[in-house]
Amino acid sequence: MDSDPTMIIGSAGRRLYLIDWFREAFADLGLEGRVVVTENDPTSAAASYGDIGRSLPRYADPAYGPALLELVDELRPSLFLSVNDYELMHLHVATDLAEQLRERGVLVPGVDRAWQLGCADKLRMAQLLEGIGVPTPRTVTGDDEAGIAEIAATSEGLVVKHRLGSASSGLALVTADGVRAAVDAAIASAPAPADGSAPSGQDVVVQSRLPGREHGVDIVGDLHEPGALRAVLARRKVRMRAGETDKAVTVDPTPFIGNAERIARAARLTGLVDVDMFLAEGGEPSVIDINPRFGGGYPFVHLAGADVPRYYLARALGLEIGEDWREYSPGVVSAKHESVRLTAAGI
Repeated sequence: MDSDPTMIIGSAGRRLYLIDWFREAFADLGLEGRVVVTENDPTSAAASYGDIGRSLPRYADPAYGPALLELVDELRPSLFLSVNDYELMHLHVATDLAEQLRERGVLVPGVDRAWQLGCADKLRMAQLLEGIGVPTPRTVTGDDEAGIAEIAATSEGLVVKHRLGSASSGLALVTADGVRAAVDAAIASAPAPADGSAPSGQDVVVQSRLPGREHGVDIVGDLHEPGALRAVLARRKVRMRAGETDKAVTVDPTPFIGNAERIARAARLTGLVDVDMFLAEGGEPSVIDINPRFGGGYPFVHLAGADVPRYYLARALGLEIGEDWREYSPGVVSAKHESVRLTAAGI
């Protein structure tokens, strides 16, 4: 084994805790490993926090791919992961960079192309989930008047949000009387389509509002056997802030295992995806969103005992670690807090 094993976290942004936990995982494995952070903004919170920090062009810049491959050839990491949705789309869909990294011997967690596209498109995701028998709310576009009327007739409330948005962008919880105004407002604030046209009802989705409590569930697939489920880690959301879980309590993952198995198998999952599910008392959980990366809810299960970073590194480096990495205690409440660090001076 390399005496100085290396991993790369792309676009870590504000998630300094993830860098710390991979450092701790190296130490727990008895290794002097390096956590490399790549960022486009050299003054971001994470850019100078890694053991090595490297600035890369923006993912959409033609220079991004060559620069990333040059870095990988130089540092020879065993593992590469990104926590940025747009960078992931570029790696797995817009280019073959993820495959080029794998050909160089780098472990790159993810889902297959169809599911990566689905994770970015809420209408497509609903269709994928329905196709594998996973409960999900009825979903139509904002210009589907008949579909909206059907949802309004069978649901006490409706949800409006951007079709290609993230972090709850465009979100509105409305009744049937307010759905048209909410759709119009969401259209006005929707990201412009790639072809440069003005946003329309096709860029907004309307869904039935689900009963029950919202949960965040990490589905962890084997890193070498696509589709093989290795862990399900769950927490009930107590408070949200800016579209991300701010406080949560860990819960028994048993109710979510069936959905997790179907998603992992269909998506040919390797590594972790962050899934939002609603669970009503005595009911079956329904999936409303999937993020193909470490999400903002992972810290709550990590602080309760789970250790996915240690699992990632062990699988990347061919080490045996048993199964305790997926064990955590239910009933543990955690909350996020603010912090700040100096990232540049004199500019």
